Amino acid sequence: MVTIDAFQPSDLATLIRFVEAIQEHERMDVPDLKPGSEIASGYAQTMIRTASERNGCIRMARTETVAVGFGCAWIEEDADPCLRDDARRYAYLSDLFVEGAWRRQGVALRLLEVLELEMRTRGCSRMRICSKAANHLALACYRRAGYQPYEVLLTKRLDI
Repeated sequence: MVTIDAFQPSDLATLIRFVEAIQEHERMDVPDLKPGSEIASGYAQTMIRTASERNGCIRMARTETVAVGFGCAWIEEDADPCLRDDARRYAYLSDLFVEGAWRRQGVALRLLEVLELEMRTRGCSRMRICSKAANHLALACYRRAGYQPYEVLLTKRLDI
């Protein structure tokens, strides 16, 4: 059984380990990314600070004995001048991670549900998620949860 609850300061080492794992997973398809060991601690601290400053939250997925995943979301404002004013404010899911042994068991979907509810209580009527295009498992999970592409950012190397 997995429960979802609030991040605690005692979870910091676990959060850093999860951030490192996300980075290493994404580096398999995006070699320009820095190693997880270089960014994990600083990124985890930035995530905690940003969630606090932007009325967000970090939620941990736990078994009886260990954390097996987490999700983090906060409030953003879209600067697109073409959007209606009422559509500018949204919840942004910065990160979502589930340990390999716990994937495809509904943990990520439960984390998403809890984060969506949390952000709804903060006045958000929509949530956005950014994912590396090559992270097919994450994209499939987000589609199962009802998310659809909003924008597509394309890239091309010019130095080769």
